[in-house]
Formats: sequence, structure tokens, C-alpha cells
Amino acid sequence: MCVIIILTKFLENDQKKICSFFYYITNFLIIIPFCLRFRRITISCQIKIDQKLELQESNANKYCYEEKHSLKIMILIFILLTGVLIASNAFVTTKEAITAKFLYKGSNELTLESANSYIWLGVNFIEHIILLSYVYKICINQLKQKLRFEIISCFIIWFLYSNLMAIFEMIPVQINNDVYVYISLAVCYLYLILNGILPVAISYSYRYSTSYSFNPKLMNNLYLFLSNETCYQQFKLYLIHKNQNLVNVLKLYIGIMNFKLGKKLNLDNEQILRDVDEIKLEFFEANNIANLPKNILDEVKNDWKKSDKININDEIFDEALKYCYTELRKVFSEFKNTVEFKDLYNKFYLTTYIQCKLCNIGLINKF
Repeated sequence: MCVIIILTKFLENDQKKICSFFYYITNFLIIIPFCLRFRRITISCQIKIDQKLELQESNANKYCYEEKHSLKIMILIFILLTGVLIASNAFVTTKEAITAKFLYKGSNELTLESANSYIWLGVNFIEHIILLSYVYKICINQLKQKLRFEIISCFIIWFLYSNLMAIFEMIPVQINNDVYVYISLAVCYLYLILNGILPVAISYSYRYSTSYSFNPKLMNNLYLFLSNETCYQQFKLYLIHKNQNLVNVLKLYIGIMNFKLGKKLNLDNEQILRDVDEIKLEFFEANNIANLPKNILDEVKNDWKKSDKININDEIFDEALKYCYTELRKVFSEFKNTVEFKDLYNKFYLTTYIQCKLCNIGLINKF
């Protein structure tokens, strides 16, 4: 689209009609695949009450949700719209052709009263309605990976761009065509950033992530339960209302596990030493806010004195870790009987079910 816009700066008006025709072709190729991708996502997020019946239906119609089927739909819609565009331009004059008006030198060569303006107001309106409907469907589902940000941003950009062009055409003020060109180029690159560069940048920012698909069956194990951020936050809230000291026990447990994980991943030794110093200062050398038994405090301090201060043994806090795990496990048995735990279970069950559907139709990697 950017190449087409730039080429029009060097072409005559008769040639610009052809170039403008391809401008709308690229418009179709931007919007149609984008909408079809979010159509597949929203279909995967639809959950019926009778899950067995839905599973049978989704397996029977699995092909309808795959990328190959969406590609066929895209080609069909593309051919129909292109056919309409060709037929319209074949039977009208240059001034009345369905073309991008801002690609011409004179802003008054094509007026708002022409069929061209009304047709493309209608096309833009349809695009906005479709995009807005998918914005709604995506927002009512708790989807991650910046999908909501992507579609909302794209909708805002496309809405402002098309309406801004329409306003420029309707106002009686003479506007230099370079303004149209610069705005269009800016929109194209913003769209490229959102759909191309942003996903790649996010993949690099999460390269150290240890997240995985959290199956609700894993929730009965305290270690696996606390490995999930949502579960950890919910359990922490429960401990705050039950006993503030247990919150400090949980913090100590997480701090030790973070230290041990850093050692296993061979992280920067200076960072590991800082983590160890924070644990020592907050839980062993200050006021003992986790209320650890004296024998455990003494044992950890003795091990610290014997250890190498540069290359610290990753087992130095193991006695405190065992104590924390034992205390937290007692409370965890009570927490599993609460409404909050059942709500968490249902939430992860639903998320896992949706992830399976996304995997089956090829929207996420099986591995």
C-alpha cells in the first residue's frame, strides 16, 4: 500500500486510476485476513453449556475453523469485492471511478456527491462494524498475549483514518494532497507495527518465561499451585485474612525458591548474591518476621558461616524451605475447601478447554 501511495506522486492522472485501484485491493488484503483471524479466535472461545455436544460439533466441523478454510473464505470475498470494483470502474468515467480521491492532484476533481464517496463510506462503515463486533467478543473473554490491545488499537487507527479522510473530502478547504499521503503512510506503518513488529518484540521480552499451560488437575499440588501467578495471588489474599504471619512464611518460601531457580538457570552471580542478602536481611538477621523456630534459624546461620560467600551452596536455606512448605501445606488443605479455590478451578478448566480448541484448529503450537 505504501508503494502504491508513493508511486502516485510520479504518475499522470490516467495512470493514477489504475494505481488507485490497487490501493483498495491492498485495503481488502489488510482487513479481511485480520477479521478472519479474530473470527477463528472468538469461535474457539465460545463455550456451550453441554460441553459433550459442543465437543462433538467442534470435532465434526473442525475443518471449518482451520486456516485453510479461512484462506478459501478470504479468496472468495477478495474475488467478489475485486469483481465489483472492476465492474464499477469499467462503466464509469475517470472522475466518477471508485478510486482513492486523495491520490489525485486536485481535491475537487471528485466530489462528495459522486457514487464513489457513498460507496466507500458504506465499505468503511461495514469494516468498522465487523471490527467493533470482534472487539466486543475479544473483550468479554479473558484473552492474553495482547490480543485485546491489538484489535482495539487497530480498530481505533482504522476508524480515525477512514473518517479523517472523509472529513477532509467534505470540508470546503483546499488541502494539499501530500497531507493525505503522509497520513496514509503513517497509518500503514502503525498497522505494520501492531501486526508484525509488536508480536515479535513480545516474543523476545518473554524469552525467560517459565509459564506453561496450567491444567486444573495440577492445583492439588502446593508446589505446582504456587508456580502459577494467579493462584499465588489468590492464596496470598486468603492468608492475609487468615494470619499475617503466614504471608511472611509465603514470602520466604517464594524468595528461597526464586534463589534456587536462579542457581539452576545459572543466572548472574551478583544477582543471586543480592537475592541471598535480601533473604538474610529480612528473615534471618532482622526481626524474624516469618516467626521461624530457633533451631532452624541457628542451623541456617551456621551453614551460612561455613559456606563460600562467592559461590553459595543452593541448599543453604533448605531447612527453612521445608518448614515453610509444611506450614503452608496445612493451610492449603483448608484453602482447597473454599469458594475461591473452586472458582479458580473452574477458571483454569475453562482456560485449558479453550487452549485445546485453539490447538486443534492450529492457532497455537501443540508443543
